[in-house]
Amino acid sequence: MDLVEVILVGCIAGFATSLGGVIAFILPVHKKIILKLTLGFAGGIMVGLSLFQLMPEGYFFADRLFPVGFGFAVGIIFMVIFSFFIGIEEDNDYKKVGLFICLAIALHNFPEGLAIGVGFAGNNSLGFLIAFAMLLHNIPEGLSMSVPLRKAGTNPVIILSLTMIAGLVTPIGTIIGWALGHISMDTLGWSMGLAAGAMIYVSFTKLFDYNEYWNNLGAFCGILLTFLIA
Repeated sequence: MDLVEVILVGCIAGFATSLGGVIAFILPVHKKIILKLTLGFAGGIMVGLSLFQLMPEGYFFADRLFPVGFGFAVGIIFMVIFSFFIGIEEDNDYKKVGLFICLAIALHNFPEGLAIGVGFAGNNSLGFLIAFAMLLHNIPEGLSMSVPLRKAGTNPVIILSLTMIAGLVTPIGTIIGWALGHISMDTLGWSMGLAAGAMIYVSFTKLFDYNEYWNNLGAFCGILLTFLIA
């Protein structure tokens, strides 16, 4: 495949995030059960992706644990600092939580775009396999950032624009991965670790309500789904 076709595949995979945003407008998030269920599901998706896809793929590319572990630690530290600066203090500050998740997903989409580009640089079959996996889980990712934003009363145009911006990071990473071709596998490893650390932090500190049954059920379903996809 040539570069234009590879970029197109990266765009389709990345902009699947916006489809998740559309689904968020269908759900009745004003109901507590639905809100807790979807937030738990979103957190479960992010934890599952980190454990079953990002971390293993990072190890696969780097062929050693240190780059992945280093990136994981940096991802958590980065999100702690970011959380401090934007001032997420209240659990019901859904707008800030949604923006927080948007940043985590953008960080997550870049190394995945790199993986798509590197995959196509190797062979088309690997590239398509990675891109299809990204497309499947970008849908619930878009849902995860859109639900709290919708709950906060954010303008639908702004929500869909944010999902598109987060998705745009994927084809950008794809271009870089394709152009470099023989990118340092250590770089890809720590990038995926970085994304995993960011998503794990967001899930456990902003999305999970450990005293809420529906939230816990949603988290279980999200983790189970990513396990099946992986």
